[in-house]
Amino acid sequence: MSPYQWSDRDVEARADLPSVIDAVQGVLEHEAAGAAWNIDKTMATWAPMSSAHALGAIDTEEQLVVFKTWVNTPAGATAVLTAFSAADGSLRASLQAGVAGALRTAAVSGLATRWMSHQDADELAVLGTGRQALRQVAAIAAVRKLRRVRVWSRTPERAEGFAAQVRTDLGLAAEAFPTVEAASQDAPIVTLITRATDPFFTLDSLAEGAHLNAVGAILPANAEFDAALLASSALTVVDSVSNARRGSRELGEFFGDDWTSVHRLADLVTGKVARPERPRCTVFKGMGMGLSDLSVAALLLRDARPSAQK
Repeated sequence: MSPYQWSDRDVEARADLPSVIDAVQGVLEHEAAGAAWNIDKTMATWAPMSSAHALGAIDTEEQLVVFKTWVNTPAGATAVLTAFSAADGSLRASLQAGVAGALRTAAVSGLATRWMSHQDADELAVLGTGRQALRQVAAIAAVRKLRRVRVWSRTPERAEGFAAQVRTDLGLAAEAFPTVEAASQDAPIVTLITRATDPFFTLDSLAEGAHLNAVGAILPANAEFDAALLASSALTVVDSVSNARRGSRELGEFFGDDWTSVHRLADLVTGKVARPERPRCTVFKGMGMGLSDLSVAALLLRDARPSAQK
């Protein structure tokens, strides 16, 4: 059987965020059982603000091995995902991974929010309005009934435009705010999705009991939030501990060599850890991992039609 080949448009047509959220949870349950694991991420950076990345994963329940490689530059970015059979080594599929990457990044935030935010949380503050932001909002809306989305950007015009896009594309009430503090005040869920090189978000901006998704700064030199905020986090979770130790400036500055209080998302979705009753806050730091990419490939392959093969 010939391998499948999918473009970004094909992926967009075949995968939706609620399905990807559930697919990620399923693969993380395999990880918790010892049947799936990540192949650690490697990366290199160069000026100006450019980076190359590679990671992978194995899931013996899905009988899949995947690798993803991508390059980000100020002028553009390209990502490619390849999926192989874990049983016989055959190539199962290759796909453009721009849309798949955005889906899995948003889905992981949605999954973390499902388990870490208060079940009655109904407002989201999204700080950052880049190409990943709209799907981040959609992912939170897939797990919580949002009555309003608050938007902040360093450029007020972009915040206004993004709020309008949320209203039009997602059908959610949305409002732009002039400052970080105004946007996040009293918001029970906050998502940071920027390429900030220095922290701009502090504990004072985070409401009592709020959940924070920090998913934008994935380079070792970058940071979105003040590392001191972690002292007040009742539950700190990452998608991949090894990737976070290697690439998260915020967590590295705070935890140093002792990461015993940092938990895997796989442990959260299988009930080994849980949101405390009355936390000051909870924090999810997403760095990207091969298992989330594998979940998208597994979903696509399960739903593949013969006409998709070439």
